[in-house]
Amino acid sequence: MLDSHSMQVTYRADRGEPRGAHKSGATWQGRGDCIDCVQCVVVCPMGIDIRNGSQLECINCGLCIDACNEVMDKVERPQGLIAYDTDAAVAARTAGKKPRYRFIRTRTIYYGAMLAAVGAVMLYGLLTRPAAALDVIRDRNPTYVRLSDGEIRNGYTLKIMNRSNAAALYRITFSGPAGARLKGVGVDHVGDELQARIDRDGQAEMQVFVTAPVDPDRPLSVPSVFKAASGSGGVQTKTVFLSGDQGQ
Repeated sequence: MLDSHSMQVTYRADRGEPRGAHKSGATWQGRGDCIDCVQCVVVCPMGIDIRNGSQLECINCGLCIDACNEVMDKVERPQGLIAYDTDAAVAARTAGKKPRYRFIRTRTIYYGAMLAAVGAVMLYGLLTRPAAALDVIRDRNPTYVRLSDGEIRNGYTLKIMNRSNAAALYRITFSGPAGARLKGVGVDHVGDELQARIDRDGQAEMQVFVTAPVDPDRPLSVPSVFKAASGSGGVQTKTVFLSGDQGQ
């Protein structure tokens, strides 16, 4: 995603080369400001040598800039041997030309448009997301249980997510086979429905059982729906109720 005009942590080779050790009091004539102390490598969390040019591993943290500036202060040379710069600017100075910084380019316009579009989609999704979500997982082992009186029971795990900015009381109901009864484990029961209070941006997970009376004419799989409703709206999720072979 970068090019030669991208601003990034850059070793200014036009000023630092040729590099080499420097003794106190020695002249700087005919050599660069880099004393090859490798402090920029020592402090780099990625373990790279920024003097080798732009590298994929560089995270532009700037620790090498701080370390190099401290060294430059000690050897009484100007700071900025490593700084935020562009490869194009380094190449221009090396060629004896004045560097040009092009912040507005086709690439930056394209990236800006992409970021704006992605941001708009995310904002739209955030503003229009439902106030609640309901996940239903039907027990698969066993898929159903035949009780001693012949009734069929299915187990489900419900996960209700409150995405609103206020706590809400959710009323959970079930619609499916005729005469089916809903029961939850550790959940408040009010009539034929369950109730659960969930804090804002919170969620609740519960184990529930649905028991249906014997009905020889009922199909093996009955389309069913769990609903969770509150004052701010409701949500529903489809599932199935498995009856097994009731002719047994």
